[in-house]
This record gives sequence, C-alpha cells and structure tokens, in this order.
Amino acid sequence: MGNQNLQRITLNGVLIGLFLVFGLLRFRIGTFLEIGLGSLVIVLAAVALSPWEAVTIGLIGEFLNQILFSGYGLTPTTPLWILPPAIRGLIIGLVALAFARKGDHITKHKVIYFITVLGTALFISGLDTGLLYLDGLIMGYPVHYTWLQTGIRFLTSQVTAVLVAILVLPLHRAIAFLLPPAAKKNEEKGSE
Repeated sequence: MGNQNLQRITLNGVLIGLFLVFGLLRFRIGTFLEIGLGSLVIVLAAVALSPWEAVTIGLIGEFLNQILFSGYGLTPTTPLWILPPAIRGLIIGLVALAFARKGDHITKHKVIYFITVLGTALFISGLDTGLLYLDGLIMGYPVHYTWLQTGIRFLTSQVTAVLVAILVLPLHRAIAFLLPPAAKKNEEKGSE
C-alpha cells in the first residue's frame, strides 16, 4: 500500500510540474487569440486519475503558477485565481468517475467527452471573467476592461478546449502504463 501511495504522489508531482510547463506554452493566433495548454494536464488527470487528484493538481499547480510566473506574486486574490483549474478538474473528473463506476470510461463516449470538456471550458471562462471583475474591485483597477475581453475569452476557451480534448485522447492511451493499479482496473473495464 505504501508503494502505491508513493507512486501516486510522484505521478501527481510530475503532473503538477507539467501543468506549470504547459501553462507557459502559449500560441498566439492573430492579434487577440492566445491559446494556452495548461488545462491539458488538468483534463488528463481528470480522465485518467480521479476528480480529487485533478483538483489537487489544479490547486497546487495554479498556486505555484500564480506565485512564480504570473507576475503578481501572492496577492489577496490569489486564492480566487487557483479555483478555476481545480473546478475544471472536479467537473470533468466527476463525469469521468460516473462512467468509471459503471465500469466504463468517458473517453470511449466521444460526444459526451467533448461536450463535457467544452461545456466546462465555457463555465470556467465565465468564472474567470467574474474573477477578473472581482479582482478589479478588490485590487482597485478599472473593471470595464473585463467586459470588453469576455467575447475573446469565450472564443479562446472553446478553441483551446477542442485542442486539449483532442490531445488528451492519445496522451491518455500513451500513459496508461503509468496509471496506478486502481486506475488501470477502471481502464481495463472501460475497454471491454
């Protein structure tokens, strides 16, 4: 049991590190559209591991991202900004868990999988917009800019979500050998 816990903690640590690296990868398309791949790790953790591990990876990964790379460091609103990745992992992870409990896997049901990832991205975009507004009120910067970004934010989130959902499918298959025994058992049930 101790060895399995160590493997799980190690895997989660590696995924937190990948979350930070992928969070730095940004691709600019035109003037307004910027695609980041940080959510790829959260979606992968949600479908391959558990909602709780995806939440943990999202919370710790985004906290480190805020402290190390955001340019803002630790602020009164940092606890707010670490929530969206965790909530993304929770929502997608709970849907994946519902399939796993039936002995199935969410990635075997492509339409539901894509709807879940895209719907969650829309929700997270709305949450991010609300957090940006709240952050402006708390930190004292103009909030009218928040609403101007909303359309771009939603468009970017959907383009990113499609790309992430597509990339997670082969990555999930590729890392199957790394999965802890309990997760492998769910994988085998889902492929029957």
